[in-house]
Amino acid sequence: MAESQTVAPADLLIDEENPRIEQPNAGQHKALQSLAQHLGPKLPRLAEDIVRNGTDPSSLPIVTPLDGNPGRFIVLEGNRRLAALRALENPEGLADVVTPQVLRRLRQLSREYQDSPIEALACVVVRSRDDARHWIELRHTGENLGAGVVPWGSDEVARFRARGGVVLPRTQALDFLERRGDLSVDLRRRVPASTLERLLENPAVREALGLQLSKGQLFLTADDKLVARALLHVVNDLASGRVKVSALYKKDQLVQYAQELPKDIAVPAVKRTTEAVPISSAGQTGRPKPGTPVARIPKKRDRLIPRDCVLSIPAGRVRDIESELRKLSLEEHTNAVSVLFRVFIELSVDAYIAGQSLPTAENAALQKKMSDAVSDLVTRTKLTAKQATPVRRACQRDSFLAPSVTLLHNYVHNDSVFPAPADLRAYWDSLQPFIAALWVK
Repeated sequence: MAESQTVAPADLLIDEENPRIEQPNAGQHKALQSLAQHLGPKLPRLAEDIVRNGTDPSSLPIVTPLDGNPGRFIVLEGNRRLAALRALENPEGLADVVTPQVLRRLRQLSREYQDSPIEALACVVVRSRDDARHWIELRHTGENLGAGVVPWGSDEVARFRARGGVVLPRTQALDFLERRGDLSVDLRRRVPASTLERLLENPAVREALGLQLSKGQLFLTADDKLVARALLHVVNDLASGRVKVSALYKKDQLVQYAQELPKDIAVPAVKRTTEAVPISSAGQTGRPKPGTPVARIPKKRDRLIPRDCVLSIPAGRVRDIESELRKLSLEEHTNAVSVLFRVFIELSVDAYIAGQSLPTAENAALQKKMSDAVSDLVTRTKLTAKQATPVRRACQRDSFLAPSVTLLHNYVHNDSVFPAPADLRAYWDSLQPFIAALWVK
């Protein structure tokens, strides 16, 4: 029996048995990299669509609970979307498997996404793979005599696009602002679309904004910078609630709004109709596009464990500590996070040593435990030599390099050593491949 449920992206796991993945059950990181390689340039296209429009509400991911991990789910259908979300959360994790062009685009999109990340996804939850098999097969194996997905032919596609007409004026206007770098993704999402559409359909408003409308196409009748400033003023009016939606329903209300625009905002027309520039071709130069490093600075995460890091930890105390580390603010609870981080590492290493029956003494020092665990992971090819390097450095007794076991000990026992959020973020990032490998089944 299937039911709908809202799930945080951090609690979703890529299906390591997905047919698009050549090597099944190789761990979450490998699964993500394999999907990224398979998708190639399609991955940033999907990521861009998610940034612009969100996830597709007409096709919900199908998920099933992960054994022994309440609250976590394996995505049986929708792994491309999950891969795109992971890429938006941390594009650097794909640096070794995608082309420089794809990585560059993912980095740009990630900067936009961080301004307004997706916190929850509506999913369809099934009890097991068998419960989802029929629907997944119908979706991916053709028409199945009409029972499956029947794609449109070229005639149907042409009719749909013709009947849909040109892009709506409000979309043209918002796209224009976004191309210029004036409009963030978060602000765009907060604009009441129908109200903006009513404003742009009113001749008095268009005239005050330096716009003309012909056959569904907006044209600029003034300098694009002036038009952009006026449009952005309207967008901020609507998104901030300075002007109530209820005050812009009637024609006389729209005209009054246009007449009351500040004098330094209203745009005088300077182009004749024959000289007007299509808005779709304006805004390509000048300020940088959204997502470029100059226009946008990504936020530093305020949790030790990144949202895209998925650890398959069974129920128990270590799982509880992981959950707390995902919730505690690095800025507000720096000392608590530093101590829990130290405990979390040792308990994770202890669990691995016990699970693999390594000959390490139970009362051995943490440096010894980590050293034995990392050597075993490299031997089993679950960790590369490059990924093992920061762990081996951390195990050196006289090391104060970040990260180091000595420093983690000091966080617990030395009241003169003060942890810093930036340091803790860096320590986790250096050790994340090691920690993730400890929990790969």
